[in-house]
Amino acid sequence: KYRPQTFEDLIGQEVVSKTITNSIKTNKIPNAYLFTGIRGIGKTTTARIVAKSLNCLNGIENLCKDNLCENCDAIANSSHIDVLEMDAASKTGVDDVRDLIEFSRYGPTSSKFKIFIIDEVHMLSKQAFNALLKTLEEPPEYLKFIFATTEIKKIPITVVSRCQRFDLSRIRSKELLEFIKKIKDKENGKVSDDALKLIVKISEGSVRDSLSLLDRALLSLKDDEE
Repeated sequence: KYRPQTFEDLIGQEVVSKTITNSIKTNKIPNAYLFTGIRGIGKTTTARIVAKSLNCLNGIENLCKDNLCENCDAIANSSHIDVLEMDAASKTGVDDVRDLIEFSRYGPTSSKFKIFIIDEVHMLSKQAFNALLKTLEEPPEYLKFIFATTEIKKIPITVVSRCQRFDLSRIRSKELLEFIKKIKDKENGKVSDDALKLIVKISEGSVRDSLSLLDRALLSLKDDEE
């Protein structure tokens, strides 16, 4: 519900956001992005925002925020024909990657770039990585890869060196506290500040963890009221 839709909505990743925005504005777009960091800090969210930034009908300068263009809307709903999301945890084999490469031979249908978002990319098999290397090295102009992983050490160095790598940092406690406070207010929750601080402490810089804990806190309060 509160997944960030633009770089401005993203908390705690200002340097990453600025670097990527500038590279797109100056048309210095890498063949592949690699996002790494702990769980729940926005790797997949950032990947989708990058996909939108590359394919938004209004361009990066006027990136859709509320009234989404058809490209941004489809990317947000994971239903865009040219933006393929794949979870390497369930599709780890060389055949899956070969299908991907086969699919990449055709240009984009309705947007500027064809984009492959591969989540938990470290789960790919060795053969799958080898199959990917050639395309990663010399992809067609219209093709971009966006990889996300929690385990950067498990990715072959040959793959890492062909990507522009971004290390997403844990969200600082102060920022995370402000963020969940805003959401608590939007949901008209009655969670105390001390409870919110405890949620931030337990979630150790992970936005997703803090939101699921907040969700549970709000639900248990509702049960008490009933």
